[in-house]
Order: sequence, then structure tokens, then C-alpha cells
Amino acid sequence: MIELKGYKINSVNFENKVANGTQLKLQNQVKYNVNYVDAENRCIGMLDFRITDADMNPFEIRIEMVAEFNYTADEQKPDIHTGSFDQMFPFLRQTVNTLTSMAGMPGLLIPIMKLDKNSVSVNNRANEDEGESSPLN
Repeated sequence: MIELKGYKINSVNFENKVANGTQLKLQNQVKYNVNYVDAENRCIGMLDFRITDADMNPFEIRIEMVAEFNYTADEQKPDIHTGSFDQMFPFLRQTVNTLTSMAGMPGLLIPIMKLDKNSVSVNNRANEDEGESSPLN
């Protein structure tokens, strides 16, 4: 079982310099990495999410988030990777919706995204972060 312990937003960048009524063709970029502290069955998910306009209009949202998770020892890392993303994504989605609605535009509700665990690459090098305190502090 993968359990979200907490999350925080490290940075938000928002640009909306398009004229009212401009039709945007939005595209998303997602980068998600997980650092494991195997000795403690704990990991840190780092999400970098970006929305831009495909037609190069001056519109961009970029959000960097981190979250801490606990997991059981029998969990496989690709399952932890996708499961932690699934738990973190609703907070990102709500943040984008709130940010856009508070900025005077219709609230943007990004589509639900799922990661394919078959495409997850796990780096098996020695963990350099063991014993590190939580990034949420």
C-alpha cells in the first residue's frame, strides 16, 4: 500500500498575456521522478507540470510539486511510481483549476492522466538520499 504523507508546491509560474476571447490550443508536459529511501520504505515524488499554447500564444502555467509517501516492503518500484503519481495528481489538477479561476479566466480542468508502469525506468544506483529529512519541512 502506498500512502501519501503530505505534499507541497515549490513553485508556480503563470503567464496569461493573451487577448480576451483568444482560442488556446493547450498542450501539457509532465515530468515525474521518485527518489527512494529504501531503508525506511519511504519515497519522494517530484512533479514538474507545464501547460503551454501550441500556437505560441503568451500563455503558460508551470507548477513544481513534491510529495512524501510511505509504502509497504512488498511493493514493486514501478507500482510505487505510478501509484504515487495517481495520489499526487488530483492536487495538481485542483491547483491548476483554482489558479486559473482566481486569475479571471474560466477554471481550467486538466484531463486525468495515468502513467504506464511499463514505461517506468528505475535507476538502481545506491540511494544518496537515505536519512534525508522530508522535503516538506
